[in-house]
Amino acid sequence: MQSAAMHTSYEEPRPVATGPVTPSQFVTFTCGPRAFGIDIMAVREIRSWSPVTELPNQPFGAKGVLDIRGSIVQVYDLTTLIGGHGGYGEEKGGQVVLVVSLKTQDVGLLVDTVSDIIFAQGEDLRPAPKASDRSGSGPVLGLVRNEDRLIAILDLKALFPGETGDDSFA
Repeated sequence: MQSAAMHTSYEEPRPVATGPVTPSQFVTFTCGPRAFGIDIMAVREIRSWSPVTELPNQPFGAKGVLDIRGSIVQVYDLTTLIGGHGGYGEEKGGQVVLVVSLKTQDVGLLVDTVSDIIFAQGEDLRPAPKASDRSGSGPVLGLVRNEDRLIAILDLKALFPGETGDDSFA
């Protein structure tokens, strides 16, 4: 009987998952002077910029499509998606395409540079201020301090509504 009691007390301290786990690694990148991050688990590939094939009637912010190992991937100008100025239609040398996985497809995000991978605990993610003209903070999930600057963590659900799974972080 003692062994059963000892066995029971051994099992009791095990942690039980009660909710979604906040990822702790983010791929960081820049669009102009701004620094952003995306959950590392959503990033499928990082590739250098190559010309896209433009299609008629593309979605807002779309630059065209790329053939990536036999899959057609829509590439979006992230500067345009987040409301930046001057990015649309202006490819610059050294730009990078982040291929991210959504619920139903992979998409490419055109960014200026990929910077680093940062580690952050759940308490390191600070809420973004709410925009004055709407109830949420838009595509920014939160902010993480890294060295001397704040990194805005992007919410893929806000950038691509209806295209991300409910079980993912971003």
